[in-house]
Amino acid sequence: MNPGTGEFSKNPGIWLKHIGLSLLEFFLPRLCLFCDAAVGEDAAVAVCPKCQGRIEWVVSPLCTCCGRRFKSQEGEDRVCGDCQAEPPPFTRARAAVVYEEPITKAITGFKFGRRLAYLPVMHSWLQQPRCLELVEEADLIAPVPLHPKRLKHRGFNQAILLAQAFPEVPLAREAVVRLRHTAPQVGLKPKERQANVKDAFGVPDPALVKGKNVLLIDDLFTTGATVKECARVLRKAGARRVEVLTVARVKH
Repeated sequence: MNPGTGEFSKNPGIWLKHIGLSLLEFFLPRLCLFCDAAVGEDAAVAVCPKCQGRIEWVVSPLCTCCGRRFKSQEGEDRVCGDCQAEPPPFTRARAAVVYEEPITKAITGFKFGRRLAYLPVMHSWLQQPRCLELVEEADLIAPVPLHPKRLKHRGFNQAILLAQAFPEVPLAREAVVRLRHTAPQVGLKPKERQANVKDAFGVPDPALVKGKNVLLIDDLFTTGATVKECARVLRKAGARRVEVLTVARVKH
């Protein structure tokens, strides 16, 4: 990641912490981010084989629209009943992993604990073929935005840092913006989540997205209320297609 561009340039403290972590990894033995077991120097990321084996990947059979895994492991990919009854404003949503341990530790530690060492691991999870299908067809990437108040508190937008896993696709940092501050979605029921984010987003420059295939990126897909609202305003602004990519999704 280039420290002179992107999220780090606006948050020098985060950049310095990232450099510090890199130096520690250079001088100290490489340990697994989840259990502190020794990890071989030739490993692609700092995750030991045991913890790697605990990861539950999002695999078929799943909904071809929202990406939800079906409870039964039999059958082909197909459109789920919810998407048939109420088609979402996005074309496809995909995630790399299921939001269970050790994934929960990575996402919560990264987003709320500022554990930036998890970022390369999550970048590697996003390199799954099912995720890359969406990236290859995108004209631009739009990170799900944070309200300035929350951005100031957190120090960075995790969606922007995750989007940097795909430098080959133009990153439109403000393709979608927050128009108002909303309560955290955690703990809200599905209908409450929808109401919470209704009319909370806008597209300041419709010409940027008009006729484009836009890929929304975020860390977690729960009920989809946030990305659905983002996709709705993007489509209204003229985006030809909107797709959604997240690191993880909850297990329904």
